[in-house]
Amino acid sequence: MSQAARVVTIHQPNYAPWTGFFDKLAQADVFVLLDTVPFTKGGYQNRVKVLGPNGPQWLTVPVLTKGLMGQPTSQVQVDDLKSWRQTHLKTLRTLYGRAPHATEMLAVAEDAYATPGDLLSPLCVRLIRRVVAGYGFGTELVLASDLGVSGSSSQLLADIVTACGGERYLSGPSGRDYLDERVFAEAGIGVDYHSFTPVPYPQGRDGFVGGLSILDAIAHLGWDEAWRS
Repeated sequence: MSQAARVVTIHQPNYAPWTGFFDKLAQADVFVLLDTVPFTKGGYQNRVKVLGPNGPQWLTVPVLTKGLMGQPTSQVQVDDLKSWRQTHLKTLRTLYGRAPHATEMLAVAEDAYATPGDLLSPLCVRLIRRVVAGYGFGTELVLASDLGVSGSSSQLLADIVTACGGERYLSGPSGRDYLDERVFAEAGIGVDYHSFTPVPYPQGRDGFVGGLSILDAIAHLGWDEAWRS
């Protein structure tokens, strides 16, 4: 019986990302955190949505960007002159304090916030690693900055997969619009596209709101993967 192909997927180290991020991660052997690309202001690298009383609301980590646009994600500094850590914890306690697994979720957040004076990327990576450990996912996490791979576009992604010993690349669905699959084929790499539709789970109110931080799922489900099934 032939051994399954080694699957590599790649994504920026977003802040407390949504459930779809972790669903894709769980389907790969290696997850490369792409911390070498430029920071995108107004994206999901430093913010995510949680469920407030009137619907989704942003939870944003303040970062220093003035005069620094285009800097790699790995170099983005958190603005710790603002008491955002205390504010985030207060917000999470207020919004999720009555959720059945609030204690588990708050432990993840508190652990992520434990190191002051941090850069954005290590903060995000620490939170992601904590979630991966909590679910027991066997995916190996690798920083792109540790691979010594440079370049851009499809060639960069293919070279990263090769550096990780990958045989297949699991792209996000938007990759259909920009990937040059010929680059991967020339490197002997197959390409697959991830698809994920949020699975409704109880959120302590009528209806279901998808697209929220993984912290929402942990608060309501604990370490049950019901959001994937």
